[in-house]
Amino acid sequence: MNVSLIFFGIGLVFVVLQSTFLHLASWTPIIPDLTLILCVYWALNRPRVEAVWATFLLGYAIDMLSSPQPGVNALAFSVVFLVVYVVFRYFWANGPLISAVTVFAAVWLKVGTLIVISPLFELSAGGWVVVGDAILREALFSAGIAPLLFLMLRYIQNRMETVKKPSSLVNATS
Repeated sequence: MNVSLIFFGIGLVFVVLQSTFLHLASWTPIIPDLTLILCVYWALNRPRVEAVWATFLLGYAIDMLSSPQPGVNALAFSVVFLVVYVVFRYFWANGPLISAVTVFAAVWLKVGTLIVISPLFELSAGGWVVVGDAILREALFSAGIAPLLFLMLRYIQNRMETVKKPSSLVNATS
């Protein structure tokens, strides 16, 4: 089975978790953007055409479930994928700190894209402080869980890409 298809399924689970369970669990008002973390992982580790489409479709799924304007999250996720692939790909080194920093920057990039393309973000000066604080908290929370999520996704990717020879072929060559 294709790794991107498995990741897309995981992304759909993340979309459902973010729009239902994590909103209902009122232990914190800040919800990590699991789908965005998956998008960053894809852009860094599996930048393929199907990953670009899957990222767009996951953003659109978020739009269908929770956005009054369809297409804004799909565009924001596509912008994040493109920028992370083009910019951070050159600086990428495997490690939990770099993955956390990349996700932190990606949250700001996504929200910045949403603010630029959405007329819903017409706020006063005091409103921007509240929005900035919420973005900072979400970015820190998402960056904090990103290394663990990256490890899980890397494990799944390695398991899917490992091709095992059937025992009959191994014995036939000896």
